[in-house]
Amino acid sequence: MKKTNIPIYIMCLWAALALAACTGDDDAAWPEGGVPLELNAIVEGYEANGAHTRAATTENRWEGGEMVALYVRSPSYEEQQGKLPMNSVGKLVASTSMNWMSPDEEKIIYAHYPMSINVLSFPVKNDQTSEGYQQSDYMLAPYIHITVTSPDKTLTFRHLTAKVVVHLEAGYGVTNDELQNATVTFENLNRTGYKIDRNEGTALQVLPAADRIIPNEVTPAANGYVRTVRALFIPQDMSGRKFVKIATTAGKTFYYIPASGKANFFSGKMYEYRLTVTSEGIKDTGVEGGTWLPAE
Repeated sequence: MKKTNIPIYIMCLWAALALAACTGDDDAAWPEGGVPLELNAIVEGYEANGAHTRAATTENRWEGGEMVALYVRSPSYEEQQGKLPMNSVGKLVASTSMNWMSPDEEKIIYAHYPMSINVLSFPVKNDQTSEGYQQSDYMLAPYIHITVTSPDKTLTFRHLTAKVVVHLEAGYGVTNDELQNATVTFENLNRTGYKIDRNEGTALQVLPAADRIIPNEVTPAANGYVRTVRALFIPQDMSGRKFVKIATTAGKTFYYIPASGKANFFSGKMYEYRLTVTSEGIKDTGVEGGTWLPAE
């Protein structure tokens, strides 16, 4: 049987022509006006099986209706900003101006919540007893690079603040009633963040100042404690400062001053303190730091 030898350059030419034809078909078939940009959005640390009484970003869940600022950069256009509502399952559909305009387009995307955040100055609320707690939860989804065929188009929002949870129990010389009716505040801190890392989704630490936060009361308190309070902090190191202030109705005032390394706060982390209030002062019986979790 006679063998036919086809020169290698002819085979390469055929392959190039076939590829060009396929690319042309793809471009020709691409919808006029492009394909909608659809994204998933999650809050880092969310556990689908977790028990939550209320959906909220502070508990790593979307309630639905939150307005998110979306930033999209593409070779097809300069950076665009969109204001989009989040649904309860974390779905975002961008405006038509951000559509995929070709099958090989790449987009660079980041987002933040709330929509109104100023990346150069974002203060947490001084009164976090009710709505101020949720309103202090600033989040950023760092840059993602995607194409229309990317299997994962998920924005992962990260908390820019740190969560501080304090459990209080009465010790020698202090009654439960005294502690229950005492005023608890966080003192000598800085409430204003000033810079965000869009690559990591974190806020830089600031230097402490002379601000105060009235914390959010967790009810019921953690098992075995008289009270549990919590607040959201701008990242900073509160070691060696008069941090937790407890003022009783009888005129007694106590301060918790954390030792070095026991109050060094970073974005997206929770710091949990177990404090015993006695007539001689406040003793910590346990300090824990870890991922962002609901107070229990």
